[in-house]
Amino acid sequence: MAIKSRKFEKAEWFKIFSAKKTRIIAFIVACVIAGGFCLSFVLYANSHADSSSKSYLKSESYKLASNEMYEELCVTASAYLRYVDEDWNYTQPRHLFNDYLNYLDYNRYKYKKTEDGIRLIDSRFDYYVGITQNGKTRYLSNIKDIENYDSETDKIEAFKSSHKNYILRRDNEVMSDRTSSGQIVDYYYNTAEYQDNVTEEFYADNLVPVGGSYYDNYGRYFYNYGNYDPIAFYNVDSRYNVIKGLDLKNGLKYSDRLEDEEIGDDYDTDDGNEYYDYDNSIYYYEDDYGNTWAKCENLYDLPDYKATDNDDSGITVFFAPKAEKLTAMEKEYTEALNDMYRAKLFVIVFGVIEFMLVCYLLLICAYNAEPESVERWKQGNFLKKVPTEVYLILMALAISFAFVFGACWNYYVSITKNIFDNALANSVFRNILAVALFALAYFAGFGSLMEFVGKIKTRSIFKESLICRLCKFLWRKYKETSLYHYFHGLPLGIKLTWKFILIFVGIFVVMSSRLTMLILLAVEIVLCISMLRDFSQLSKLSKQIDSLGEEKPYEGEIRKTSPVYAESEKLNSVQDKVRESVEQQIQSERLKIELVTNVSHDLKTPLTSIISYIDLLKKMDLDDEASSYVKILDKKAQKLKGIVSDVFSIAKATSGVDVNLTKLDFVMLLNQCIADAEDKIADSGKIVKININADSAMVMGDGDKLYRVFQNIVDNALNYSMDGTRIFLDVYKKADRIVFAEKNISATPINFTEEEILERFVRGDKSRTDGGSGLGLSISKSFTEACGGIFNIEIDGDMFKAIVEMPIIQEDTAEKTDDKTE
Repeated sequence: MAIKSRKFEKAEWFKIFSAKKTRIIAFIVACVIAGGFCLSFVLYANSHADSSSKSYLKSESYKLASNEMYEELCVTASAYLRYVDEDWNYTQPRHLFNDYLNYLDYNRYKYKKTEDGIRLIDSRFDYYVGITQNGKTRYLSNIKDIENYDSETDKIEAFKSSHKNYILRRDNEVMSDRTSSGQIVDYYYNTAEYQDNVTEEFYADNLVPVGGSYYDNYGRYFYNYGNYDPIAFYNVDSRYNVIKGLDLKNGLKYSDRLEDEEIGDDYDTDDGNEYYDYDNSIYYYEDDYGNTWAKCENLYDLPDYKATDNDDSGITVFFAPKAEKLTAMEKEYTEALNDMYRAKLFVIVFGVIEFMLVCYLLLICAYNAEPESVERWKQGNFLKKVPTEVYLILMALAISFAFVFGACWNYYVSITKNIFDNALANSVFRNILAVALFALAYFAGFGSLMEFVGKIKTRSIFKESLICRLCKFLWRKYKETSLYHYFHGLPLGIKLTWKFILIFVGIFVVMSSRLTMLILLAVEIVLCISMLRDFSQLSKLSKQIDSLGEEKPYEGEIRKTSPVYAESEKLNSVQDKVRESVEQQIQSERLKIELVTNVSHDLKTPLTSIISYIDLLKKMDLDDEASSYVKILDKKAQKLKGIVSDVFSIAKATSGVDVNLTKLDFVMLLNQCIADAEDKIADSGKIVKININADSAMVMGDGDKLYRVFQNIVDNALNYSMDGTRIFLDVYKKADRIVFAEKNISATPINFTEEEILERFVRGDKSRTDGGSGLGLSISKSFTEACGGIFNIEIDGDMFKAIVEMPIIQEDTAEKTDDKTE
């Protein structure tokens, strides 16, 4: 890698891009582009246009203005016109009237006081609002010639014919000539405070709900006309609340007014008005006049609480946008929409350019992590000794400044308007100054990021950290103490138990004490991180145990300071011993196979000579006694030849030699074996029941080996089954395997296990008078496994069962296997 890196650095284009001047120019350009990007993003985010709508009438700003107008008119009808007489005198307490005026002032609704009462002023909408009570109507309107129409119905019909996009509320119904947006809004409000009397309305979001209002017997009036929080007016002043022990704004009633000396010192406050006595578990509330009350209750839970709905059926509200104002707003909205699109385009263009510059600068800073490049970078970087924490703080400050500056954009605009008089200069200088401020923040933040990335590339981020240096110093001092050596020598369970105890004790202390909370919280965080690291080390130890069980080497690494390091070393020692034992066992088995193979091979040559000489003796003219001896020699020699051949075959099959796997029909091969054994079956006098439940089953195997398996099983059954009993040969499919099972009753008591009968040179007849070699079943097992199958023996009393299972292959799998074999 180092050689490739040096060749890479020698390239001409790399020298140009990695030159110091190029990097400085790119960094300056990146700062300027970042300033433009941030300014464009802020302008885009603060745009007054709604990008989801192309028309002002469908924009969110118009919906808000329409909803505000509707709410203002409904509240005016319910809270003001409802309570004025023929001379426009307000008949309710002045507190209620003052709350109405405060409502208008708070929402910056314009109005003027006249001899004929309050007159609402609005430059955006033509409106009419009235309420009919006892056959008399009180109304307000800014529409000219309102008096020319006799009835309210005539007024409304005339307005509807002369205005577009109107909203009309009458007889508790809302009508409009607007087309429904199709987006339904769910609006619900209480008709009595927390009394489960909830009214729910569904209306299109470009229209308005009907809404309603109510009052209670404590002098509170609530208005719900599209607003999410109820608007509350009060017909009593604060002194009344003090006398009655009420807090109408929060719906609370106090009792047991206390003097200052009666309040304990051991209490805490959250907002300056609410206190909690920890000693007596009592809440205290302080009103605006310094009176302290206790045992607060909700007004709506009091037995005398009563709420009454207002009759709003007589309220009539009509409003529609003024034509000339609507034209001006459409133009202004279109300009704002175009400004938003331009800002969005600048955001994309500046963002792409900035992304490319950032990638280039981050890739080129510190060149790369190769030793020579690192040294060159360190030698030329005068900021390399600045601690890592300084860069992190600078990045955090830069990001915070950018967010705060963007969030306070409106205040920045208002401040610059006061500084610059000329409108054009105001906009130009404001934007240039904003770009400069954003660029300065970017200079500090991204410059710190580049230095931070450089420390990562040079692997010095922790080395040059003040906190890491302090932690390393304290750790070195701690390792020199006897406490470290004592704790390090404890068992794993005791270590983790102590850490858990420390964590829980620390949590308890943090919750019970606030003075040392920050220090203890930092200690708790360190302990939790240490515990998490211990658990991660436990996970590695678990993986090491799994690899030991799978007899695979563990490639992970456990820290020497980890509490599980000693256990890991013990596991490594066990794993090495197991590996050595397995290798010795494999080597011993290999030597056994080689010994058997060599001995079998060495026996063949003299045995062949013996058989040849026996054949010559058989051809000679011998007397009867000598001839009988020759026959015995011939019989024993042939038996010895078979044993040697079987032993040699087992050795080759076990080592994988002389096994030719081909595609063959398991059922057909078995049928052929049974057909060839018909004479033996007939001579034995045994009854053989054959039950084959499969027409065909293609398997991959060695035909000669499988034939020998079937032959051995059948011969074994004929030789060792009890006379007069039946032998069962069953063939069936089980999932994706073909099974051949042979069952018979043993002629002699079965006094051996499944494992013993599969050993070589072991016979069911322990007197060894049957003439067998004891290799039949061992050969069958070795041949079956060499062909990829399973051979099992099951014994139940005197019932003997031999089972052969072979996996059935699919046609496409068989074709691929044949291709590989070829």
